[in-house]
Amino acid sequence: MQQTTGQALEVRLSAYIDDELGDAERAELDALLARDEDAKVMLDKLKAGSAFGNKAFEDFLHDPVPLALVRQIKQGSGINPRSERVATANLPARTIRVWPRALAAAMALLLLGGAAGFLAGSAHYVAEPESAASARPWIDEIADYHRIYSRQKEHLVEAPASDGPKIEAWLASSVGVGFKTPDLASKGLTFEGARLLVVDGKPVGQLVYRDREGDIYAICFLKGGEEPQTDQFREDIRDNLGLVSWQKGDASLVVVGPSADAGLRELAEAVAASI
Repeated sequence: MQQTTGQALEVRLSAYIDDELGDAERAELDALLARDEDAKVMLDKLKAGSAFGNKAFEDFLHDPVPLALVRQIKQGSGINPRSERVATANLPARTIRVWPRALAAAMALLLLGGAAGFLAGSAHYVAEPESAASARPWIDEIADYHRIYSRQKEHLVEAPASDGPKIEAWLASSVGVGFKTPDLASKGLTFEGARLLVVDGKPVGQLVYRDREGDIYAICFLKGGEEPQTDQFREDIRDNLGLVSWQKGDASLVVVGPSADAGLRELAEAVAASI
């Protein structure tokens, strides 16, 4: 059991919530809460903050890992664990446990206040047209296609790699985008063939590759696109898929692969230089 007598009320109430106090100290706080409205309000805030923090952490655990973070983890974060331990070595254990709870309580109150302000300020809000609200970026469609086709064993592609130049002529005439099939053997990828997809009524070319572990990668491209003309790479993640997209001339392109691949950005750069 913890002994928190003489410490800040927030610390004592936090231990109270965690049921870490002895009978005597718990009875003392019960009496305080019965007569002190401010202490009761503080207890309610700490409870709300704890619930909010637990829920936020649970949601965080289910969020996909950003591609940049995956790369940082694989390449080394640069954080010295020893210095992290030293930084907290002199903090009381109770303080270390309490500050996330207090922070979560503050965040909960801030969000509640923000929500109230939003509701008050949106009284004259006009809903956007359903067609605009339901529009999806083309890479979302590509992620859906990839998730389905990458599981195919016998029909992974429409045109096998053995068709060679025929694939380039077929997709170039169908999509309206000239290209050269990238040789990605140096990246550990073997060309398997191609497919023709349709996104929002537009034809999309898909070049399919397989790595040594059997994971499927794809290069997809269409004429035009939704983004302003730019050669900057944009990284996105959709569940277990990572996507790196960019513009080249009048074409929009995206490389799709496992989100755990820390080299997906470098792969996209190699594709952009050779396609």
